[in-house]
Amino acid sequence: MPKHSPNIMANSFLSCAAHNSEGEYIIFGERRIKWREFVPRVFKVANALIALGVKRGDNVAFMFHNTPEFLEINYGIQVVGGVPAPMNYRFTPKEIEYQGNHCDASVFLYDSIWAEAVEAAAPGLEKIKHFVRRGEGELGQALGYEELLGEAKDTDPQIANEWKDVAVMIYTGGTTGFPKGVMLTYQAHLDMFATLFTALAIRALTSNVKNKRHQKIVEGLPLPAPALVGPILRTRFVQKWLKGPAATEKLTKQAYETFSDPDAAKTGYKRARKSAYPSMPFFHDAAYANMMMGAFTGAMILVLPDSVRFDPALILGLVEKERVTNMGNVPTGWKKLVDYPDAGRYDLSSVRLAATGGGVCSVELKKEILRLFPNAMILDAFGQTEMTPVTAIRVDMEEDKIESRSVGRSIVEVRVVDENGQDLPQGEVGEILYRSNTVMKGYYKDEDKTREVMEDGWFRSGDLGYLDEKGEIRVADRKKECINTGGEKVFPLEVEEVLARHPRVDDVCVIGVPDEEWGSSVRAVIQLKGVNETDPKELLDFCRTELAGYKIPRSVVFVDELPRSPVGKMLREKVREYYGQG
Repeated sequence: MPKHSPNIMANSFLSCAAHNSEGEYIIFGERRIKWREFVPRVFKVANALIALGVKRGDNVAFMFHNTPEFLEINYGIQVVGGVPAPMNYRFTPKEIEYQGNHCDASVFLYDSIWAEAVEAAAPGLEKIKHFVRRGEGELGQALGYEELLGEAKDTDPQIANEWKDVAVMIYTGGTTGFPKGVMLTYQAHLDMFATLFTALAIRALTSNVKNKRHQKIVEGLPLPAPALVGPILRTRFVQKWLKGPAATEKLTKQAYETFSDPDAAKTGYKRARKSAYPSMPFFHDAAYANMMMGAFTGAMILVLPDSVRFDPALILGLVEKERVTNMGNVPTGWKKLVDYPDAGRYDLSSVRLAATGGGVCSVELKKEILRLFPNAMILDAFGQTEMTPVTAIRVDMEEDKIESRSVGRSIVEVRVVDENGQDLPQGEVGEILYRSNTVMKGYYKDEDKTREVMEDGWFRSGDLGYLDEKGEIRVADRKKECINTGGEKVFPLEVEEVLARHPRVDDVCVIGVPDEEWGSSVRAVIQLKGVNETDPKELLDFCRTELAGYKIPRSVVFVDELPRSPVGKMLREKVREYYGQG
């Protein structure tokens, strides 16, 4: 194989194959895939796509869950210079038809697990010229995935691309209508990695926590002789330097060099960390960005549960067996792990980083995570797809220092504005705006919606919140979720956090419903733990000690299960549709 390529991703893979050929990249059930096995597969996918007519800049649709095939297909598309358009594997045929047509792909690859929905949508996918199916069953009009790869070359096709090119098109969740295709560039990913790495390193190293947990975390950082470096990092002079602009500039420069260096794997693989994202599907940008970060440096071994279903026993068993160091989950995933009755019998001491995203993580849940993973710090990463996706981070290592609804300080420029776009003073709730090189290139084929959210270079997040006295972002709720009742504003998230602490409540969604007297009234839709019903008065009395009267729900509905997306986000539109009548 040639040593270098004009293609950004191919360069990374050639480096990994050259410097770490026997190193593992993916652990998936009984499959343990080394770089020397993975890289030729990526090139086979790339050459197979070329044979099907895919060119630089073309979009390619595919539907796989978190499997080795998702990775080799995604990277194969990028090696061709194409744009991956991964699809939510829980889509209905109607949703598959919409995204398949909207993204203008001519090739659609899918796993046979999802064949029923894909093939039901196929007649309406008029732009797709080639369907490629992996797995058992009748192929029908589709080409066989393994057969197609068997005929392809396993060498780099040497197709050039640039940092400004679109690296992926992630479709937003579509909780309020059809999803939008968010175009994210390679440069945006590089900028996000560099700023995130710098902020995380400085905040971890300058933490005023001096307990055993912090010591373990410092020892796990990619530093020479960490046992000696740890005490040096805690000296007053070094701590002052780390908090200054010189340290930020130096660390950011180092991060850029690391992530953009074609030979990053030369040193990266030596400190590869085993990472698992069991409740974060790769079609969602939180997991996707982490996947890309590992591919840039070769410094990540992906541990993937071989089950589509979130199985706490399987996941905790993998952590113990593989000595996983990094874990990422959405809050609902973390909740399932900490609530698992046998969680305490697993050895989870290897985990150093417990990352949470995709929603606000409550104070109590964070405390439970710290208790279950004794050597881990919590990285609370907040943001959205349009920002590639992280905009703020918070590091938590001690239970008594966790702040309610705080997602930490921003790693990009941030403003909080009123409805007229005027900046608000500290402590006042308004819409959060961001400005950064990490902002999306735009929504695919939708200039009007792009203009709606972009204003003089600032991205309108749609999130409501405020900046506290420490400069940290406190999240109130999504702008569109705010309930106006009798002239007062109620943020559902605040009410939900209180109700979620009741021992009988398993899950809760608060919505506004039409009310002749108040305009809207507050309703709590509740999924209970182990019982079908309880006295609503008990739940409302529970709220009275912590919430003003106008925030307390005026009605309660009990349900068997609340609808959530595959990444754990509450589908409020569905809740309103089912339970939102006055």
